[in-house]
Amino acid sequence: MKTGWHKYLFYCSVVFLVIALYKADYLQIPRIHSPAYLIFAFVCLFSGFVVNTLSQKRLLEKYDFQISVREALAMEGLNIFSKYIPGKVWMVMGKVVYLAERKKFRASELSLLFLHVHIVVLFCGLVLGIFGLWMNDALYFLSWAGLAMLLLFTMMLLSKKVYQAVLSLSNKLLKRDDCLPDIDISKTLFLIPWFLVGWVLWGCGFYLLALSITDHLLPVATIFCFPLSATIGVLFLFAPGGIGIREGIITGYLVLMNVALPEAVTISAASRLWFLAGEILFFITGYIANRKDSSSNCCPGS
Repeated sequence: MKTGWHKYLFYCSVVFLVIALYKADYLQIPRIHSPAYLIFAFVCLFSGFVVNTLSQKRLLEKYDFQISVREALAMEGLNIFSKYIPGKVWMVMGKVVYLAERKKFRASELSLLFLHVHIVVLFCGLVLGIFGLWMNDALYFLSWAGLAMLLLFTMMLLSKKVYQAVLSLSNKLLKRDDCLPDIDISKTLFLIPWFLVGWVLWGCGFYLLALSITDHLLPVATIFCFPLSATIGVLFLFAPGGIGIREGIITGYLVLMNVALPEAVTISAASRLWFLAGEILFFITGYIANRKDSSSNCCPGS
């Protein structure tokens, strides 16, 4: 890493992560009934990270921010633990700082762009999660709350007035006086299929994980449990990585699908370790991509 920012950001992320995991007691490894399912669960998980990374690369290119695949992997991988810092601000700013320092891009435009990306990601996760509840005839309070959030994100995506109002509010909260550039929504909507694929890959991975630690089949709607829980977990800004929130929603979702409570708790806790292992692997991928890209830049003739 070329700058101290990412090094200190990584250290802070790990500290918050370890503290949160220790307090939540999510470090127990469950019994594995099917190693094959577990392996495929990790394949789906890593594939979801790659799809999301490439979709962000495509969006940057739409706005003439040209980056290589290695830089995209490094951008996402090196900042993957930033969600564990309370406030979630570094989920966006970590990537902004990386590209602004490495590529000399304007940080203000990148901030708005990545903020819009996260709105699309949350929109897609809510769509899939609510669809899963509908599939299982489990449209209770959680889904109605999700529908309200989904409506807000839909309005932000389709209405510039609503979007600008939210940005204006965020500027006031962040005490910013500068006017951020506008976003062409038509250039962003193409991301929806990409992020839907990413969420489905993660959902399939979660489903395979659940099958690997149980000795019976689970409803197919289990696939949509993870998108809903992860999305709502992100919305709780001061819960590092949604720890506790995500697991609670997973447990409730599975119970609604007639999964026994002890089994639902085991699956929800195991999903945290599974996703964390995938994050570690993707961080290593980003670190290697960053080192190789730095080496190629230093030695352009090699």
